[in-house]
Amino acid sequence: MASTIGKDISSTTIKLGKLAQLAKRKTLFDDRPVEISELTFIIKQDIASINKQIAQLQSYVKQRNAQSSGSAAGKQIEEHNHNVVMLLQNKLANTSMTFKDVLEVRTQNMKETKDRTEQFMYSTSSAANQTPSSSVLFNTQRSDPMGDGSPSRLESNSKGKNRSLQNGDVLALNLDAAEEGTGSQNGGAFMQMQLVEQQDSYIQSRSTAIESIESTIAELGQIFTQLANMVAEQRETVQRIDADTMDIASNVSGAQRELLKYYASISSNRWLMLKIFGVLIVFFLVFILVS
Repeated sequence: MASTIGKDISSTTIKLGKLAQLAKRKTLFDDRPVEISELTFIIKQDIASINKQIAQLQSYVKQRNAQSSGSAAGKQIEEHNHNVVMLLQNKLANTSMTFKDVLEVRTQNMKETKDRTEQFMYSTSSAANQTPSSSVLFNTQRSDPMGDGSPSRLESNSKGKNRSLQNGDVLALNLDAAEEGTGSQNGGAFMQMQLVEQQDSYIQSRSTAIESIESTIAELGQIFTQLANMVAEQRETVQRIDADTMDIASNVSGAQRELLKYYASISSNRWLMLKIFGVLIVFFLVFILVS
């Protein structure tokens, strides 16, 4: 089970590297939002699955430790299982932190792109709102479209209509000028509406993507909390193992001190050594006489 979790973490790390390369791209034409969204969703699911598998492995290790005996071999197995779980937790934590950093980079790039797009849309809409009559080319073409100093046909027609209006007492409308002004206003309004719709749809898509990334970061925070809880439980196990190790070390030190004291007492007691030597000689003589 631990080997499977390790392979899953390695596969997720490879996907995360690809996502990091895509997230670092800042140009609008080189952006791949669909692929980035798919990789983000897949990596998020992988991290959640790995976290669940590690929790199951930790529960299994606890059951095995409860069933195992308190012998030295059992303690070594318990310590090995603990080290494996801690190693997997550290790898998952590092992968999650890298994923969080990549998402933050992606969010920052999207916000910068969004700001640049809004500035571009604003400048474009401002240019579209300007009236054509303010252009120098427009005034020049209106005054002298042929370039030879002769009045245009539209101007001569308007002058003729103005003369007829001055000569007669009939109220008339300049339909040519009205149609021209209405057409230019409608064209500018249509372009402005298209720009506003494009701007709204783009900003809405970017806002949705940013909200999705922020929700993913929040879910990663929950995974970090679960990892912290598991590490806290493992810390209790480590403290218990450390306490047992300290007890063993103190017992060994006490036994060594007692042996040194006994050795010192034996080496300093010369009379006891003479008694032992005499007893050995007596037993040797008795054995020779009897035999």
